Amino acid sequence: MSASKFVLPATFAHHYEKLGIADAVLRDQLEIAAGNIADLGRRTTEQSFLLGEHLVAASGLLADGLFDKWVKRRCSLAARTARAYMSVARNLGEYRDDLVDLSASPTVMFHLAHAPHDKIRDAIAHGEEHGRLRVLDVKTILGDGDEGKVKTARGDLHGAGGVTGLKALIAVKTRDGVKMFVMHIEVIVQAIKVALEQKRVIKEALAREVEDLARVARMELESLAQFVEPDSDLRRHPRSTQFPNKTEWAVVNETLQKLGLFDIWPKSKELPGWLRDEVLPVLEWAISKERKPKWPLAQSVEKMVVADDVVELAPEAEAEQDKDQPEASVETDLDRFTERFGEALERATGGLMVVSRETPKVRKQVVAVPPLATDEAADGLNETLQDEVASAPAVTA
Repeated sequence: MSASKFVLPATFAHHYEKLGIADAVLRDQLEIAAGNIADLGRRTTEQSFLLGEHLVAASGLLADGLFDKWVKRRCSLAARTARAYMSVARNLGEYRDDLVDLSASPTVMFHLAHAPHDKIRDAIAHGEEHGRLRVLDVKTILGDGDEGKVKTARGDLHGAGGVTGLKALIAVKTRDGVKMFVMHIEVIVQAIKVALEQKRVIKEALAREVEDLARVARMELESLAQFVEPDSDLRRHPRSTQFPNKTEWAVVNETLQKLGLFDIWPKSKELPGWLRDEVLPVLEWAISKERKPKWPLAQSVEKMVVADDVVELAPEAEAEQDKDQPEASVETDLDRFTERFGEALERATGGLMVVSRETPKVRKQVVAVPPLATDEAADGLNETLQDEVASAPAVTA
């Protein structure tokens, strides 16, 4: 199909209007590129190269700033991620067959794309020797592979002592570590989005793309944001501290943990909903560039109060629960019994003794409630009490 005969889908026309791209031929060329990108499906090694080639072709049609906006709006790709794939296509072409044979992941190739040729060859040789090429392997191989200027600067940095030197190391780790964490999450997000675009999410295929990377991202998050503490009384076994329970970053951490454990993923039927409604919103919140991004999940835990290791309903949640309870509930029976007993006691003592009708604002849930007395038994108890009060000697002041 030639560009002149290509019909632009109406659903995408508004993207080009917002970007100010009015030229019909240019629109057609960009749409063909977008269609090729969408058709690639999940990101195998070969498809990563093809994606980079399509992006390179599209980038040649637009100025840099406009290309970044187009690729984000039309292809749902962050500009940083798009450029990483473009670097793979541009810089790793001569190693393409070797990397395909190793089934190198996109993240592995992102690291290799800017490495010296001798380090790329070392990484490939390592992968061939061990049967696979992991991100950690590549990082280790590239550790001393920077140019002389950078190597000298890092050498000076690691030789600086005292608190000042330590702060400098921490600053470098924070800067570079955050960049790597964000990039890894972007790759995971994109892989999930591509999987959701298919007619059926192939669980095993998606796991191959994101499982290991999710584990890496989780370790990066804990390394960047958590401290170290002794493990209970075993002070010889320190561990990372935990994010406060049920906080947003705790949910991010738990989401990455679950993504990194294929065996505990939801079943195939529930998988798309979990990915779309829970995983994607949480991961996108974690790398949002907004100053105060809004938490995307419903905060159902806000209506829960924890006391003495027993979960209790807060008043507003209790009121919501009461609406769903049948009228003849245990609470209603108990209240009626208390009221009848109190009225009988008050009449028999001339108002000297009363039973409080105040109910606690927060009631603890009870696993089992003993059976209550019937109305006849309650009336019998009231009559007995009245007889005992009447036969008691009078009390005078």
